[in-house]
Amino acid sequence: MTRISTFGASQSALLDLMRAQQSLFQAQQELSTGKKATDLKGVGYQAETIAASRGALSRSVAYEEAAVRSATRLEAQNVALERLSDSVGELRSAMTSKDGTFMMQEISDAFYGAINALNSQHLGAYMFGGTRDDTIPMTISSLSELAALPDVADAFQNNSLAPTVQVDENTTVTVGRLASDIATDIMASFKRIAEFEAGPNGPFVDPMTDAQQAFVVGELQNIVAAQDGIIAVVGMNGVAQSQIESSLQAQRDQQDFLTGMISDIEDVDMAEAATRFQSAQNALDVSAKTFASLTQVSLLNFLR
Repeated sequence: MTRISTFGASQSALLDLMRAQQSLFQAQQELSTGKKATDLKGVGYQAETIAASRGALSRSVAYEEAAVRSATRLEAQNVALERLSDSVGELRSAMTSKDGTFMMQEISDAFYGAINALNSQHLGAYMFGGTRDDTIPMTISSLSELAALPDVADAFQNNSLAPTVQVDENTTVTVGRLASDIATDIMASFKRIAEFEAGPNGPFVDPMTDAQQAFVVGELQNIVAAQDGIIAVVGMNGVAQSQIESSLQAQRDQQDFLTGMISDIEDVDMAEAATRFQSAQNALDVSAKTFASLTQVSLLNFLR
């Protein structure tokens, strides 16, 4: 008696078919997404590495964005500081004139230039107001107003907090300058000139009197010292620009590294994925044909 049973073979073929379908689905997912898995569970023990890398990448992008904003601010700030330095240079040049009337006109122009530079804005915010960037740093608009103030410090409305930016987890860069830190000395010179002009030895005339000439010679030394101080601030602004540029490059390099590391874990080799897909497709075809042939086996075929 011959015993014929196809149940076990059919079940085995069915399992092969299901495995082939699963392999094909996985390969198809890899091709369509470019990823080895759709969630962190799919990468197993490397999930913690990916999570930490993504967190670091997010922080790096935030640092980069802050540095980009700071770079544009520093560039605008440099322009304003250069304008201030030019105005002080004009004041210094004016003080060498023998014509007191002409000198005061030039000094007045230099004063307006300095005030405008100190009240410069970037994206609607005053650059030299400290963290109080919605308040104009210099509210005076004429030499007579400056002369009337009890103290030169009263000319400044900035607060005492210079803006800073964090460029990485351990480094903070000062990106703002205070009007009072930059220009107290030069405003003090403007104030003394205005007070002299309004005092008993003024106004300045052509030719200047001996008292006027003596005052100009003495004050010129103060102006030179104030100009040197402003030039030093221009230099500090340049140092901050270099720090920001270095930070930008460092963050971009870090992002490239982290992105590459995440990609090595998550991303599939598309050529290999295509090969696996084709192999899975072939395996599915074979399994389907095998299963189909087994399901068609009948005892009647042997009894004919």
